[in-house]
Amino acid sequence: MSAEVAKGLCLAATHSGALCAAVLAFFLTGCGGPKPTTVHGKCVEHWLHALRDPDVRIRKKAVESLSNVGRADPAVIPALIETLDDRDAGVREAAVLALLKIGPDAGEAVPALRKALQDKNAKVRSYAAKALERIERPSGG
Repeated sequence: MSAEVAKGLCLAATHSGALCAAVLAFFLTGCGGPKPTTVHGKCVEHWLHALRDPDVRIRKKAVESLSNVGRADPAVIPALIETLDDRDAGVREAAVLALLKIGPDAGEAVPALRKALQDKNAKVRSYAAKALERIERPSGG
């Protein structure tokens, strides 16, 4: 509906200020529901689904994208924790770095990060140690 149509509806409702107010409210607020969180133009659900893609590059991009969401979506941190068991070391590295980036808000990841200290990949182990340090001993505390 264009602004001209809305203006016409308001004029047609000369005795009903309620209709005009409702139309104006619709244009000012949109459809009324909260907008989903998006990253790189795609909703969080897209990236959560992409964590299971067979393509390693897509999984890694999904992890990196979700690291920008953090606590804004309650499904993100559990999904990143699950990704610490990915078959690809690069994806596991990205997941640990994502949790490091999220920081103290990723406290529920501590047990999985402790397990990652035993990962066969040296970078995963190193990043896990840094993530644990940041999460368990946040600066200023």
